[in-house]
Amino acid sequence: MKNLAVKTLAISAALLPCMVFAHAGHDHQSSWSNLVHFLWLAPIIVAAGLLFITRKKAASKK
Repeated sequence: MKNLAVKTLAISAALLPCMVFAHAGHDHQSSWSNLVHFLWLAPIIVAAGLLFITRKKAASKK
């Protein structure tokens, strides 16, 4: 499990610079742009939180 999580984070970090570039028609001046960016980041934040909680619970059981 730990090895899979490390590999997943490493691959995500390697791909991150490619994903952050705006595509054609992407409007950063829109009043909705901050909400749209947050909605794209929300699953990553939730996954990181769940990973942290499960690791904390596993460490407390030892």
